Amino acid sequence: MEGSGFATRRALCNLGFHNGREVTMTKGISAVVLAGGGALGAYEAGVLRYILKNIPTHQNAPHFRLFAGTSVGALNASFLAALADHPAAASRVLRNYWKSLTLDRVIRFGSQELQSVFRLLLGRFSKNPVATPDRPPAGPHPPVAGIFDTTPLYGEMRRHIPWHRIQQNLASDLIGGIAVCATEICTSKSVVFFQTSPTTKYMTGRDPCKESRRVNIGVEHAMASAAMPFLFPGVQVDGVCYTDGGLRQNTPLNPALRLGADRLLIISVTQEPAIASKIARIGCRRNPYPGILFLLGRTMRAILSQSLDYEIDRVEMYNRLMDGGSEIYGESFVDNLNQLMGSARNANYRPIDVCHIRPTQDVSQLAREAILHAPEELTLPGPVGNLFSRMLRSSAFLESDLHSILMFTPRYISSLLELGYRDAEQSRDRLQQFFAGDR
Repeated sequence: MEGSGFATRRALCNLGFHNGREVTMTKGISAVVLAGGGALGAYEAGVLRYILKNIPTHQNAPHFRLFAGTSVGALNASFLAALADHPAAASRVLRNYWKSLTLDRVIRFGSQELQSVFRLLLGRFSKNPVATPDRPPAGPHPPVAGIFDTTPLYGEMRRHIPWHRIQQNLASDLIGGIAVCATEICTSKSVVFFQTSPTTKYMTGRDPCKESRRVNIGVEHAMASAAMPFLFPGVQVDGVCYTDGGLRQNTPLNPALRLGADRLLIISVTQEPAIASKIARIGCRRNPYPGILFLLGRTMRAILSQSLDYEIDRVEMYNRLMDGGSEIYGESFVDNLNQLMGSARNANYRPIDVCHIRPTQDVSQLAREAILHAPEELTLPGPVGNLFSRMLRSSAFLESDLHSILMFTPRYISSLLELGYRDAEQSRDRLQQFFAGDR
């Protein structure tokens, strides 16, 4: 339903793990796929609050067996995976955490951060810029600067997400797997950090621009995924520096499918493309003097939108291919195709059911209204923080759209939580069908 914030498709997809020749399952394996978007993670929390509170599952099974997320979606996904055995409590605690956020609990901006702006633009100064750095070739990559100090957010995530419970839930096979996406700065490759239960297998793809690395998922992997370029500093994991996974996979369908999912609940944070484009053009035309903030905001918009709708359409295309091929050539068509292509692709074709929930309102407008009604919530301590707070309230910043992802303020967060809850409520019938395992 266009413009409703919800879309559903039953499709045959060309990715993921499937044992044997059988390509259909009685109930299916469900996964939640969460996009990146900074403060827009509150919208995801609102959708999840409605689902985990109001939508029953088949025989009281966990709502999700698999979890995939990028950036703030990686943090939300990690929280859900840690509390998968208590879904109602998980939704409540996640909602309450988002409602409690204030800007200074997420980012810090003082004199040191002001200096980091110059390091961000120029790097570190050297007397001999062509000299070889005095460190071994295999040594740790030095951190890449960002405008903000995210130490507060790092501490929040370490305390509020019970990371050890992810390991317990995987070991007990309560959940099947979790994957979070980051971008390796040196190679620009999309890296999928994943961990699975003993009964789940991650099928590595053949895309040379993507790598999969089995790890014990922890705070460092999720924070690496959430390191928004330019804004947040890069994160080192095992001596390698990473930035936001959204640069390559902002809505990680591929990792969820390669974990074995054949039912995907996708929560994205952008409106339907035609509507979003119309709103974006209006914003461009009313800004007579666009500057670097405006371009940075449009860059972030490009990262958030990417090609999700095309990927879902491609899933639908494979559905038509399989259905049409089976009708023309018989029921063995899919089996024969998998025999022909499976070894080359390290994956089999199989049916995929997709539920897609997205905002029905312009989140940038919600952010502007929050600033108008509660400007004091953008205050940061100290003289430098006060200067930056004034910039956050400036027209240049508002027109950049950066406020929609950086405003970790109570009023804005509450509006996003309410919007997500309402959009999910409007899709109640389909969500009930989805979690009942009906096809």
